[in-house]
Amino acid sequence: MNTTIPMIKLIEAMNDQPIAFNKHYVFIGCGITGALMLSQLVYWTSRTKSNDGLIYKTQHDWTLETGLTRTEQETARKRLKELGFLTEIKKGVPCKIYFKVEREKLYKALIEYSETLDSSQYAENLQSSMQETYQLGCGKPASSAAGNLQSITENTTENTTDINLGASAPEQPKKFSAKKFLIENGVSKKTAQEFIDLKNKKRKTITDRSLKIIFNQAIEAQLSNERVFQIIVLRGWESFKAAWNWAETNMEIEKLENPKPIQPEQQNQSLINLPSKPKGFLGAAQ
Repeated sequence: MNTTIPMIKLIEAMNDQPIAFNKHYVFIGCGITGALMLSQLVYWTSRTKSNDGLIYKTQHDWTLETGLTRTEQETARKRLKELGFLTEIKKGVPCKIYFKVEREKLYKALIEYSETLDSSQYAENLQSSMQETYQLGCGKPASSAAGNLQSITENTTENTTDINLGASAPEQPKKFSAKKFLIENGVSKKTAQEFIDLKNKKRKTITDRSLKIIFNQAIEAQLSNERVFQIIVLRGWESFKAAWNWAETNMEIEKLENPKPIQPEQQNQSLINLPSKPKGFLGAAQ
């Protein structure tokens, strides 16, 4: 009994230190090991004291925190760098490797993924990501692993079909797409994406309600939705109100989009009014 109690306490202590794992990183091409490392990097990015968002961790640190071996770490780092989600910076003597999460690229990939992915593709993407991770880590085709995954997927599909036979599946709620909603309401693709990038940078959620409020304010300000969102992006605002000071920005955009051409009369007049050359100057009349 005396031996059992310390063992139980040890197991409980081990269970007290789980780490967060964002499964969505798997679906944007990170693979299992890459998603695990990226999840931990994102966690520490919000807690680092570095103004540049740099994180320093040794190979031993990674093993203690994630359980990843040296080979798995190298595989994960390679994949994340290829995707543009991770930058490594070498500093100091002896040389130390600092890690930086490229959050804008990561958020953009997540947005694009969420807007295009159909719910039926989750299992397929997970399977392909696991196969790629296995190949990178071991250097051999994951034929047996792929076969097992395929078998599991097929069995699950068959079992689900048998269970649901004769019963209609409930409709899945449609996922809100901010970009699609903006485009449908007269905002260009470019401006819509710039607005989404701005909100992601500020870590703010976009809802259909918040967009409808902006549309109503655009009507009150007698501006098009396209122009209002152009103003929001240029000013770095989170929203828009007709009562705000936006007129100057609107004029600047108008000048950029519709520059006034120089009239021939004005051009000739400017040439006529040029000062004459002083007497004795090269080329001047004597």
